[in-house]
Amino acid sequence: MKFPALLLACLSLVVSTHSRAGGEENMASACATLEFMAKMVTLNALLPADYDDPEELAQMQVWLKELNRRACQPAILTGFTRGNSYYESGRRISSDLYYQSWRFPNGQLFFAAPGFDTPIYYPNGQLMASHWMHGDQALFWPNGNLATEHFRRFEVTWFYPDGHNIITYEAGRKGARWFYPFPRFDGLIGQEEISRDWGEEDEDFTFLNFTTSGEFFTTRERIRRSLVFDDIDLLDVPGVLLLITRLYQQQDGAKEFTPADVNITGAPF
Repeated sequence: MKFPALLLACLSLVVSTHSRAGGEENMASACATLEFMAKMVTLNALLPADYDDPEELAQMQVWLKELNRRACQPAILTGFTRGNSYYESGRRISSDLYYQSWRFPNGQLFFAAPGFDTPIYYPNGQLMASHWMHGDQALFWPNGNLATEHFRRFEVTWFYPDGHNIITYEAGRKGARWFYPFPRFDGLIGQEEISRDWGEEDEDFTFLNFTTSGEFFTTRERIRRSLVFDDIDLLDVPGVLLLITRLYQQQDGAKEFTPADVNITGAPF
């Protein structure tokens, strides 16, 4: 499944056919970027570092959802509405959603232009990536910690928002090892594994179980066919982790952004 209906039909009588096509691509990249950012913020909220402010993270989720609803969800963007996009507060989103900068409800810059090589910012002003259109750039969590040195490379390490624990050493490789953000239960050095061969059909993985008192323990379970990934799916590291949280019935707060059942091929182009 590719990105959901965030790739919108954009109609305008005042621009050329060539410009309209370019604008649609810019819009698609912008909305895919917004979806990806929402996953990053949601994971930081679920797995906060000791110094994170939960209220700030929750507020950023609200701002991301409002930008998504106002800019990415409308089915038709005419030449008029593209340049007259506003939040309920009256603050302008963008002077042209196809070609100009976008801003969050608090006035913070999202990016200078959709679909172009430009820095990307979270609603709190933290840089997500310096050069979003370059897949070999470093990516940061909304708390400022490094997520990965090389976004969209297959053989690369991803770190949890705490900045210490490792998610995986091979983000886009089917059959790689993925880890939970806590030590091994057997007391040996290292982190508890999610799976030794994550994404493979019928692969066993470590499932977290919770007692009525809130204590947790693990069992080995088998991933069914519906949870088989390809290499591109696994590059959506935040989305896959959000899927794991849903295995434990946790509220992830990102349902509008379809976590883990789409890939990131549209963000960025």
